[in-house]
Amino acid sequence: MSLKGVKARGSGLDQPLVWLGVIAGTLLAVFLCDWMWWISIPLVVSVVLYYIALPMIEFMERKGLDHDKALWIFILLLTALLFFLVPALLSWITAQVYLVQDKLPEILGRISKAVAMGLAALESRFPWLQDAEMGAKMNTKILLLKERFIEESLPNVAVYALHWVPCMLLVPYLTFFFLKDAHLFKKLLMRGIPNAFFEKVLLLFHRIDGQIKKYFRGLMAMTFLDTVTLSAGLWVLGLKFGVFGFFPSIFLALMCAVLSWIPFIGSIIGCLIIVLVCVVQSADPGWLVFWALVLFGSVRLLDDFIYTPLTIGRSLSVHPLITVLMIFAGGFVGGVTGLLLVMPLLGVAKVLGEIFGQVWFDARLRARFHLSKQLRLRAAREGLFS
Repeated sequence: MSLKGVKARGSGLDQPLVWLGVIAGTLLAVFLCDWMWWISIPLVVSVVLYYIALPMIEFMERKGLDHDKALWIFILLLTALLFFLVPALLSWITAQVYLVQDKLPEILGRISKAVAMGLAALESRFPWLQDAEMGAKMNTKILLLKERFIEESLPNVAVYALHWVPCMLLVPYLTFFFLKDAHLFKKLLMRGIPNAFFEKVLLLFHRIDGQIKKYFRGLMAMTFLDTVTLSAGLWVLGLKFGVFGFFPSIFLALMCAVLSWIPFIGSIIGCLIIVLVCVVQSADPGWLVFWALVLFGSVRLLDDFIYTPLTIGRSLSVHPLITVLMIFAGGFVGGVTGLLLVMPLLGVAKVLGEIFGQVWFDARLRARFHLSKQLRLRAAREGLFS
């Protein structure tokens, strides 16, 4: 997921030094977030949820409710919805976890068998591979990896996942206070702006804040379209192969649609999850996996060429080259935390760079700032002798 800024004529982002500052600030923020991941990840998730929930509260305010009443009505409706959905989802997820645990040796056996057959085919085509005993060596390594994964890696993954549970409990708490007191946070930020830059910064802040709201509304619309399309396809596959039910299809589709907010990596993870569920739930998953991959690829094409232009439109996005480089740099600097947070942090740094560039490189505003500073110094000197 990457936040979008506003790039108009005279944008501050046309200054090379501003872009260097944006990139350096993003990587520094990734490093600090990796150091304090227990608070940084809930904070970023809470900001995203704030922008997602804000249009619903603003809609109730336009109907005549004050902010606090609209907030509590939204919380009550969300709580009632979660009360019905969460138990069913937890039951299904628990069943899938136990199913994966039971079938994991069989799944890994299928993978190793497929790799062995592929290596045998290569050896029959290229005799020099057979002379090098490539197949036997690879089979030995695959068996060792399978044993280590079951005995060592799998428990470590479970323990690592449990580390995230306490910090994610902060998300609803932080989101509630963002929704309740966001205007106070904005006032606190604006108080630190010098008077010479105040009007310009306030205008840009209001404009960019509105653009971010529009982006998240478009993102929610695109997520809804992705979920509907993918869940319909999975449900049809489920009817044909006897695998996916109606609600599991919706849950898997929603999970993949949300994961696609993370550029490149999120789509790969979503595709792997669908393939894993196909392999686990089907006795003969060959054609099921094939059609699931075709479905996932088709939805991604629809997403890129139809859904994204219709929902998000032509909002400014980061150049693909910078996106790829920043994802790799974020992973190098911050590991898993960096991969998750580098694009949202780049979006925030980009917004700040936009505001700084438009304000600081405005010669008129800078002259106004220096003049006001000189006037304050002169008034302070005169006050010493009065």
